[in-house]
Amino acid sequence: MRILNKNSKISRKGFTLLEMVLVLAIMLIMSVYLLSTFKIVNYSHLKVSKVNDMHDYASLNLNAISNKLCNATSISTGSDITCDGQLIILKGSPILPSWKMLFSWQTSLKFTTYPDSRTVKVEINLVDPSSGTSYHDETIVYCPGCTDMASVSGAGSVNFSYEVKDS
Repeated sequence: MRILNKNSKISRKGFTLLEMVLVLAIMLIMSVYLLSTFKIVNYSHLKVSKVNDMHDYASLNLNAISNKLCNATSISTGSDITCDGQLIILKGSPILPSWKMLFSWQTSLKFTTYPDSRTVKVEINLVDPSSGTSYHDETIVYCPGCTDMASVSGAGSVNFSYEVKDS
């Protein structure tokens, strides 16, 4: 039996080597799970962000096209509104020229006219080749002033004209 002095206390506080290795192993396993979860969340956020940007781009272009077509007096197959694979082109100039610098989406337009109801269906398809993400949007434009509307089905471009009426 040992006799201890009041002044000399033996302290056995601290971690053993086995405990330290065990803690490091547990931390390593947990960090793998945390990093993989972070990667999945980050990828999901990126995909949602791309689809949101595609939606905005499609909506802006469809609104611009709708504004032009709703006041038209005649619609036929032509090249006033067309697509060059990346941008929507209206009468030879891009509707949204700054988007070409930001995105490399493949863009396609499809027009379908319904002369009986004086409506034009406009479809836009966007594909991001780098990620394979795609987006499709469409709108139907009523053209009350269209007296001459050719039957256009699935055309990639459409021609329209205005007739100024004196009031």
